[in-house]
Amino acid sequence: MNKIPCDSLINGIAAEYLNINDRAIHYGDGLFETILYEDNKLYYWQQHFHRLQVSAQLLKITCPDESVLLDDIKQLLAVNRHVQAGVIKIIVSRGTAERGYKFSSDIKASRVVMLSGLQAGYSSLLSKTLLTGELFICEQQASINETLAGIKHLNRLENVLARNEWDDKSGNIIDGLMLSAERYVIEGTMSNLFGVKDRQLFTPGLERSGINGVMRNAVIKQADKHYMQVSSTDLRIEDLLEMDELFITNSLIGMKRVTKLGNTIYNDQSVCELLFKKLLNSIEDYAQAV
Repeated sequence: MNKIPCDSLINGIAAEYLNINDRAIHYGDGLFETILYEDNKLYYWQQHFHRLQVSAQLLKITCPDESVLLDDIKQLLAVNRHVQAGVIKIIVSRGTAERGYKFSSDIKASRVVMLSGLQAGYSSLLSKTLLTGELFICEQQASINETLAGIKHLNRLENVLARNEWDDKSGNIIDGLMLSAERYVIEGTMSNLFGVKDRQLFTPGLERSGINGVMRNAVIKQADKHYMQVSSTDLRIEDLLEMDELFITNSLIGMKRVTKLGNTIYNDQSVCELLFKKLLNSIEDYAQAV
């Protein structure tokens, strides 16, 4: 991928280096969002910003104003007009402080806004095609922590270790599943999971672990509109092997259909195709012009 000039802003200033005393570096003390961008439009911006606000409140981090973040994004896009489609990544750190876990009440949050390109072949939303692939089962466990469940915080070491369990040359693997110590499926390393059985949707509950994905909620909304029952519940690998269909979601790929898990092949794709079509037809309703 070609280097993009001025592809990051730190507190509104073009920069590539964060203060060494920033708590994001020392403790992963912060939050992030990754937003799909195409042709001067941010997809699901309001949903991303709302999650950032709610999560910041839960962690007692000062969330930047929406107008400030949008101004940063506009500034980046203005000097990178050649990037027609890509990813806007927002990081909000608690800020810089002296050594130690405790933070002062008047600490000033840091914000990082970054732009990177994205190939259409990676995203079903950009390619307008329901992409497919296999799922890998990771050995790395997903921790249980009800306080942090649902939040897209910066502590992603488990995901890093899980993602590096398979090689990109080992087949068309689109993600790896992470399980709890009790062997319940939590999510993918970078996605949420759905199963379909008798046209009913099943997805792992997020009360104890996992990320409350923007695209996960978009799919649930589309399913509700078309009178499909959605159950958020405990799922084991054995349950997934009995499903008619599987698919994963995140804000960049949209949806990807699973063709294989272990030795199980999934040939049915009727519900996946229906939901993907509905997502494509509704995506402009969630587009924010910048």
